[in-house]
Amino acid sequence: MDMSSQHADARFVRQLHRALQHLYDPAELGHSPLIELLDVGEREDAPSQLRRLLLTAIQALKPGTDVPPNANAWRIYNILSRRYTEQFTIREVANNLALSVRHLARLESQGVQVLADRLWVQYELGKLPAAGEKAPLAPGTGTPSRDQELQWLRKSQGAELIDVAAMVQAALRVVAPLARSLGVQIACGVAPGVPHAIAQVTTLRQALVNTLTVALRSAPGGMLRVDAGAQGQRVQIDVRPHREGVAVMLPSSNSLDMARDLIGLSGGTLELCPDVEPGDAFLLRLSFPVAQQATVLVIDDNVDTLRLLERYLAGSRYRFVGSADPQQALPLAEGLCPQIIVLDVMLPGIDGWELLGRLHEHPHTRHAPIIVCTILAEEDLALALGAAALLHKPVTQQAFLAALDRQLGRLGQGSD
Repeated sequence: MDMSSQHADARFVRQLHRALQHLYDPAELGHSPLIELLDVGEREDAPSQLRRLLLTAIQALKPGTDVPPNANAWRIYNILSRRYTEQFTIREVANNLALSVRHLARLESQGVQVLADRLWVQYELGKLPAAGEKAPLAPGTGTPSRDQELQWLRKSQGAELIDVAAMVQAALRVVAPLARSLGVQIACGVAPGVPHAIAQVTTLRQALVNTLTVALRSAPGGMLRVDAGAQGQRVQIDVRPHREGVAVMLPSSNSLDMARDLIGLSGGTLELCPDVEPGDAFLLRLSFPVAQQATVLVIDDNVDTLRLLERYLAGSRYRFVGSADPQQALPLAEGLCPQIIVLDVMLPGIDGWELLGRLHEHPHTRHAPIIVCTILAEEDLALALGAAALLHKPVTQQAFLAALDRQLGRLGQGSD
């Protein structure tokens, strides 16, 4: 059969379109089925490799000089390049190419199909299950294993700033119906000024809910005491079940395994401590890190961009400091000693690439990873000049926080 006549499966087209929409979002690309389908592999830099592959595929669609500039092939190439390589909005591209938004959307869809067909043939993907057949969740597997699910949670959810008192109250509201059905009275005490924590909010809250349900079931008709406070650089939540004059059932360690795994995703621990106080059979203690915000210096002459990135960091583990004056960037960085620097290189009155090199070499800033955030598709140049990563504008909050999390994680590894 003529390979050139093959068309990509509709599912593959949808997967490709989603990857293109999140081309500069490593957290999203890291979960794309295209990583395996296109043989990118399971390396740590798989999202970057997938992005380069797709950028190369778009560039390969560029027509030759013998193709008339008004040909449909040029329109498709220009649309894909502007929409995905350069990340312009659909309205901006429509205005640039003198097309209606509706017409552009049709051409964009056609272009994604053309790109999908080319990759489909290039990687010989015709053996995928036909449309209507159920595709496996992962090659060679059915339902993801527990370890796979935990690994996915570890990668997909970033750490956030958490109000511990509010989280405890929210978890108690969740388990309140179970407490009533078991006849358990709950008393809660949160120490004044308990510090915020840095953790994966969803998995930490679920770890607390799991722990509370184990404790409730161990003391039907009894009491449950929940206390939250801080010890050094750790937040602690103690859960104590109690039954007056009746033995409290010590829970099986297996019943706490999931809570222990979930809190472990945030660098926390769950301990089962027997006989801690008279009348108590055991204490369940959850412990996780106190919040310590990392300073992020953002250098961008566009005040609107500074305000947007400041909103992105609100309530996160990062403290925002912005500068719209590139001339003051180096003196500010010297005095501030930020953990991470975010730099636009399209700056007035100064060569942004030169500033990048100076920040990278300066003794007060050389240890701070620099993330270039720009409309330019110059990742190789940025990395060669000392940048730790490049984000392409416009950047989403998820991509921005994920980029900061990766750099902060590498700083932590380097300090071990």
